[in-house]
Amino acid sequence: MKPLLDIRRLDAWYGASQALHGVTLQIMEGEVLALVGRNGSGRSTLARAIMGLVRSEGELRFAGHALT
Repeated sequence: MKPLLDIRRLDAWYGASQALHGVTLQIMEGEVLALVGRNGSGRSTLARAIMGLVRSEGELRFAGHALT
């Protein structure tokens, strides 16, 4: 089974400040994921990086198609 969302080695920045460091994550079809953590842990930044709203590097694929 292939992942619906496949994230590999994702780094993201706000200006010169790196907010995400090497995030790797796979979500299979039908799975539900909850992101939990303290303030400043990167939950919103991860969502923004997936949507392309912050500068990021890494591999992002949805249903096998590159999001970059």
